[in-house]
Amino acid sequence: MVSDMDDDTKEPIAHLCTRVGAIMEDASVVALTIGTLNARKRSETIIQLRRAAETIHRLIGAVEALDS
Repeated sequence: MVSDMDDDTKEPIAHLCTRVGAIMEDASVVALTIGTLNARKRSETIIQLRRAAETIHRLIGAVEALDS
C-alpha cells in the first residue's frame, strides 16, 4: 500500500483486505477437508473453492485500483 494515501482510501482498502482474509480462512477449512469427501461432494466443493478464489481475485483488483 502507498504510505501517503488519504484516510478515505485506507478504510476501503482495509475493509477489502479484511474480506479477502475472511474468505481465505473459510476456504482453507473447506480445502483441508476435501480429501474426506465422496466424488459428488468433492466436485461441489471444488466449485465452492473456485468461486472463493474468483471473489478474492476481484477484491484484490479493487484494492489495486484504490491503491494506484
